[in-house]
Amino acid sequence: MIRDDRKQWVSQVFDRAAPEYGKKSSSFFSYFGRRLVEQAEVKPHHRVLDVATGRGAVLFPLTKIINSEGKLVGIDISQQMLDETSKELRKKEISSVELIHMDAENLAFPDHDFDFVFCGFALFFFPSVQKALAEFKRVLKPGGRLVLSIWGDDSTLDTCIHTEINKLICTTSLAATPIWNGPELQRVLELAGFLHVQIYKEEKIFTHETPEEWFQSLWHHGTRSKLEQLSPLQLAELHKSVLSKAAEYTTSHGLEEILQVFYGVAQFGSFEGTGSQSCSNEFF
Repeated sequence: MIRDDRKQWVSQVFDRAAPEYGKKSSSFFSYFGRRLVEQAEVKPHHRVLDVATGRGAVLFPLTKIINSEGKLVGIDISQQMLDETSKELRKKEISSVELIHMDAENLAFPDHDFDFVFCGFALFFFPSVQKALAEFKRVLKPGGRLVLSIWGDDSTLDTCIHTEINKLICTTSLAATPIWNGPELQRVLELAGFLHVQIYKEEKIFTHETPEEWFQSLWHHGTRSKLEQLSPLQLAELHKSVLSKAAEYTTSHGLEEILQVFYGVAQFGSFEGTGSQSCSNEFF
């Protein structure tokens, strides 16, 4: 049971977003999930934990790798996310995945249980990033790897929506710990005691068919939390203002959005005989 008020709020927001989360104009989660998995050398026999699994953006690419000799577990603070992902797993006839309702800061797994821990676009939601990272380290085997992603700079459309919302009301952010760039991500991982930290940056253009489609997609991910804090009158005013501004960026191809992402790969301890090496940065 989730007792912390903030965590309960996060859980409830994503419960409401779950049915359409990652679909249509927010389908970029699937792309970045696949790319995150590509950053790691996961083998069929590995034991893998996917933290904040959501609708399976990272989980489903992993199901194509892990076989019966390995283990794949997805956890999330939102029960509705797990329910929706469970339906999709059954639809795809995938039975080798375990989904568990769990708080990332309090993992109910033994020490040194996993070869990999994945965490896509969730680190910044945790009230205590250091506590979560300590838990990730605890459940990793010596030499095991943490693989995660964060958002970088806001896109033009993100800046637009946040600016217009701020004109109407002061909202509470769903993000508890702002980590929005590669150097900060590296600093946080090194502070937590991870080794061989590597940071990769990627920018990718996604296209929304219309400004209206983009605006409706905001209800299907974390931005929903801010929209829910507006009154009906404020929401109508926001809708009018941002669609007018988004129309300025619309071309014959649709409404383009450049999304910036940072991937981090880090190691817990060292494999026997590898020794201790200095950390390095690598960028696309």
